[in-house]
Amino acid sequence: MDLESTRSKENLSPKGGRTERLTFMRPAAVPGTELLAAYDSWRPWRVFHERYAICPCRTVAAGWRYRGQTYFLKDRSVMLLEPGETHANTRVHKLSDFKVLFIEPELFVSAAQELGVSGTPHFRLAQSEDRELFAAVYDFSMSVEEKATVLEQQSRLAVCLRRSFGYVEQPPRARIIWNEHQAVRRAKAYLHERFDGAVTLTELVAVTGLSRFHLLRTFAQHVGMPPHAYQNHLRIERARTLLSAGMPPALVAAAVGFADQSHLSRHFKRVWRVTPGRYARAGQRLT
Repeated sequence: MDLESTRSKENLSPKGGRTERLTFMRPAAVPGTELLAAYDSWRPWRVFHERYAICPCRTVAAGWRYRGQTYFLKDRSVMLLEPGETHANTRVHKLSDFKVLFIEPELFVSAAQELGVSGTPHFRLAQSEDRELFAAVYDFSMSVEEKATVLEQQSRLAVCLRRSFGYVEQPPRARIIWNEHQAVRRAKAYLHERFDGAVTLTELVAVTGLSRFHLLRTFAQHVGMPPHAYQNHLRIERARTLLSAGMPPALVAAAVGFADQSHLSRHFKRVWRVTPGRYARAGQRLT
C-alpha cells in the first residue's frame, strides 16, 4: 500500500450543522512522517507534541497559546511546533481547514545535519505567513493523496524540510558544490535509463554525489523542473509514441511505468491538455 489512512467523522460544529472531517495518512514512501487533513473543524484543539509539526491553515481564525505566548491564526498562516511542547486554542472564530505534517525527531534532525545544521534544531518562530512553506506542505499532501511516485513524494517532503529549516535558530550553511552540470547529467541519464521504474531520491543522491536538497535545487535550476516531473515527462513522451502506434491506453500506462490508466490520464492531460484516448483518436482520423 502507498499509504495507510484512518478517517474520523464527528459533528462538532455549533453552527450550520456541518460535519468535521479528519483524515490521517502515513505514506509508506516517506517513513517517519504522518499527515492530518482537517476540514470544517470547530474543535478547540489542545495537543502535546512528540514530533515536529508544520501546520498550514487554509481557512482559520483562532487564537492559540504556545510556550507562554498568545498568537492569532488567520487564513494561510503556518504553525511551527516542536517535540515536547503543547499548543492550545484559546478561541475558534470560524470553521477551519488545515493540514498538519508530523515529522519524527530522528528524521528532522538527520535532515538538518545533512544541510549543515549542528545540534538539535529549534524553531525561532511559532507562526509564519510563508506562502512557499504553505504550498510545499499542501503539495506534499496532494502527492500522498494522489499516490504519486515514490520519487515525487520524497522530493516534495525534502522541499518541506528545506523550507522549514529557514526558521531554525541556526540556519543551514551555504555550501559550494563543484561539477553541478556533471551531477545533473548523471541524474538525467539515470532517469532516462529507468524512466519506467520506481526511482527513489536516494538512488539519485547515490548517482550524483549531491545531498538530496542540493540535488533537487540544482536539477530544477538546470533542467527547469524537478526530477520527478522530468521522469513523468519522459513517460508521457514514450506514451505518445505507443498511443500513436495504436496501443490501448491501459496497456500504455503499464508499459511506461504509471500505476494505472487514471495516473497516465492525469499526467498526460496536465502536459498536453487532452486525454490519452483523445490524443490517440486524433491520429487515427488522419490515416
